[in-house]
Amino acid sequence: MLRFDSKALFRAIDTRREQRGLGWKQVANEMGIAEATIKRTRDGGRMEVDGMLAMIAWLGLPVEHFVRKTRT
Repeated sequence: MLRFDSKALFRAIDTRREQRGLGWKQVANEMGIAEATIKRTRDGGRMEVDGMLAMIAWLGLPVEHFVRKTRT
């Protein structure tokens, strides 16, 4: 079974944010999403597809980078 790893997505965003010296509000504005969407990702909460795609596009990585195989 495949599963999206939202915590890995958050870690990648946080790393890029720190490298660029940005605050969370700036990151959210660049992505075109609410800061709350990023916080839900950090907490492993439910994600909206549009928000998830905006975050991945901001990173410039393929979505497959955040997909993991899990045991069933």
